[in-house]
Amino acid sequence: MSPLPDLRSLFSQFMNNPSPDRTPQDLRNMLASTLESRERWRSLLYQAVDLVFETDSRGRIILISPETWLGQPTTPLIGRPFSALCDTVNVLQTHTGTPVQITNPQGEPLTVILSSCPFQDSEGRITGTRGTLKAVSQTLPGSIAVIAAPAESDSAPQPDTAHVTDGHSDAAGITILAAITTALRKAIVPRLASAAAMDALLTPLAAEGALLDTSAPKSFLFISSALPADIQSVLSTPAPQAGTELFRTGSSHVMICRENIRSLRQLCLVVWRSEPWSAQDQQLCETVCSLLAGFWELDSIHRRILTDSDYDIASNLLNWNGLKSEIERRSRRLDQEAMAATLIIARVPGLTELSKSRGFEAGEEALRQCVALLRKAIRPTDAIGRISNNTFGLWMDGGDRFAAAERAERMTAHGIPILIDPPVHLPLQLGLVSREANADETPESLLERGIQALQEGVAENRKWRFSHEAP
Repeated sequence: MSPLPDLRSLFSQFMNNPSPDRTPQDLRNMLASTLESRERWRSLLYQAVDLVFETDSRGRIILISPETWLGQPTTPLIGRPFSALCDTVNVLQTHTGTPVQITNPQGEPLTVILSSCPFQDSEGRITGTRGTLKAVSQTLPGSIAVIAAPAESDSAPQPDTAHVTDGHSDAAGITILAAITTALRKAIVPRLASAAAMDALLTPLAAEGALLDTSAPKSFLFISSALPADIQSVLSTPAPQAGTELFRTGSSHVMICRENIRSLRQLCLVVWRSEPWSAQDQQLCETVCSLLAGFWELDSIHRRILTDSDYDIASNLLNWNGLKSEIERRSRRLDQEAMAATLIIARVPGLTELSKSRGFEAGEEALRQCVALLRKAIRPTDAIGRISNNTFGLWMDGGDRFAAAERAERMTAHGIPILIDPPVHLPLQLGLVSREANADETPESLLERGIQALQEGVAENRKWRFSHEAP
């Protein structure tokens, strides 16, 4: 999760960059929106984990949130070593879903999932660590115990040694949760993540299952096998509130876990098998359902942010909404100065296909290099945006037809060379449209004419083409 902007920095930027379009009310609205967003992200984070902490190079806690946990304040832990919270693990090493045992304020054992990542300076020295804790259950006698070997000094952490006790279904449950967490971290989109998580859940339980979005009839996010008719009839009835439902139908024991979330209205986890469900199995499935609900909720927030934003997060360029607003703002100023402008629609065929043929990282690197070359083709004061996966819009202030044609000839002379392993040379196709001063045209009409010119140029086997259609 990217860090939230510093409010003082935002205020400084606002005051040092005055604009007639900004007012003090805009600043207050911006600050209020940022604070509200901060609280939403913090609330969402606490749905996935219970505690967030950060330590210095000696393992002393320098940040911890929330302010209370297990009914006790956490502020007194600041400045104390992490062993005051959990003395069975070396926190200055990387932990990915490591189950450890601590003692709660009531003196009872509590199993938690620890994830942490140490920081290193340029010379490789550990400067601290940041991590999270997630409580699994209040009493798990068969849980995994992690014992840290004695360290010679505070600055020289030693490897952890783990001892796993077998013969308990609780320990197996923790192992399943760790596998599910790993599957979620490796997946890119929620549907792939849900499928991987369900496979990690169903295989050790020897069960079949399905994941449904109840906002639409029979909208399956995942299903391992055909859903029995008796279960379908239960799901077709009006959905109750969030909770767990256990029943038997035929030879199958069925468990249905429901979680209410804003993006899908309700997420429903259905599992069935021939053996009865234990209390540990129920707790495990409820935890997984809650985890997946938070995963989908986070994705819906990301999508809402991207929809409402004027920027394309993958390329760090304006999207069409942002470029449209920029064209409208610049056109008013150009009209006052009686200056023309040119919109260039640039298409790079084969750019998005690189992710499929070369992998995700190669596709991201190709996009980065493509954007860098397009930025160099225009002045720093001109605007550039990403209209679709492989189509970009370049707006040139004061560019007449002759200057734009000369620019297009230079841009298409060598195409787009992509320096990956092995290198790729992609073509560049341009469609250009000029906007004369005080012309009665909208950004949409300019975009339409530019795309039409690009398509006509491709049909004529030309690298670039101007739109000569009258406005």
